[in-house]
Amino acid sequence: MVKYSFSLKLKGAINEEYTYGLDLTTQQENFPEKVFTQEIRESLRNTLQNKSSCAIKDNHLNQIIQTWIQDIREGYRDSNLTLNLPLLIESNLEQLNEQGHQDIPTIISPNLSDIEPQIGMFPPLNFS
Repeated sequence: MVKYSFSLKLKGAINEEYTYGLDLTTQQENFPEKVFTQEIRESLRNTLQNKSSCAIKDNHLNQIIQTWIQDIREGYRDSNLTLNLPLLIESNLEQLNEQGHQDIPTIISPNLSDIEPQIGMFPPLNFS
């Protein structure tokens, strides 16, 4: 079995690299597209998401896998890709469903009888 690794780099991040490895047989090296079953795809996504704390959507996952398949076909054992990924916390904001306190507060009329000027006096309010 031969060890293949994929490294994900985040755009704008300095020296941050997250890797995922696979051991492939000769048969799997010849047909790398058959290696990426749904189970492997989700394992790849979950591992990279947990390491990087970034959300990997389906389009990003497909881009990662296509890059890796192409590199395996060409004989490269190490593959890498740089992506601009949103943080997991940002992507989960779309799913936030906060009900909050929905009752309208009671309206209280202010008591203006005790208001007096501190210095000087109020201007006259009649405009005639």
